Amino acid sequence: MKRRAILAALGTAMGVTAGCVDDLNGDTGNKDDAADTVAGHFDTGPERPECEVNSETIEVQRGDETREADTAATIPYPDPPTAGSEDDVLEYVEEFDHAYVTQSILCDRSQSGDVLRIGYSVDTREQFGREGIDHVFVSRAAGATHGIDDGGGEWVADLGFTGVVYAIDDTGLARTESDTVDSPDVEDIAADAPDPLEDGELVAAFE
Repeated sequence: MKRRAILAALGTAMGVTAGCVDDLNGDTGNKDDAADTVAGHFDTGPERPECEVNSETIEVQRGDETREADTAATIPYPDPPTAGSEDDVLEYVEEFDHAYVTQSILCDRSQSGDVLRIGYSVDTREQFGREGIDHVFVSRAAGATHGIDDGGGEWVADLGFTGVVYAIDDTGLARTESDTVDSPDVEDIAADAPDPLEDGELVAAFE
C-alpha cells in the first residue's frame, strides 16, 4: 500500500498554516505545487450539504395506538485529525462520511414526512495512494431506514452497500461516489475506484 509522507506530518500540518494558505492563493510559492494538493485541484471552496437539524419528539399512529418517536438528527462534521496515523485518517474519513450522509438526507427541505432513523454501517475501509495523494475507499450501508410519510404512514427500508472515495492531504478533503462496492484487495480498489480530484467535489478545506 503506497502512503504519502504527508500522513506522518498530519499531526502538525492538518490545520493549514497562514503560509500554506498564501501558497494556495498564489501569494507565495509555486502555483504548480498548489495544483498538486487536494484543494489545489478545485477553483471553488468546499461544497457539501450543511445544516443543523435537532431531534424532535412526534406522535406516531400504530393501529389504534398513538406512540411517541424521536426524529433523526444531523451529525456535525468532525474536525480534521490531529495525528497522522493511518487509523486516525480512516476514522476521520468515516466520521466525515457519516455526517455527510445525515446532512444530505435531513438538509433536503423538499422531502415530506419525518425521518426517524438513519443507518450507517461500514463493511470495508481501504487506504491507497494515487499520484502522491492519499485516497480512502469506504464501502458502507448508509441511508434513511425508518420514517413517517406525509400521510402518516410508517415505513422501513433495508440498505445495501454502496461505495465512496475520498482524497485527503493537509489542504483538504475531496469526495466522489463509487460503483465499486467491495474488492478482495486494495490493488483492485485502487485500479477501479473513481478519482475524487477529477470526478468529485471539494468537501472540506483545512484552514
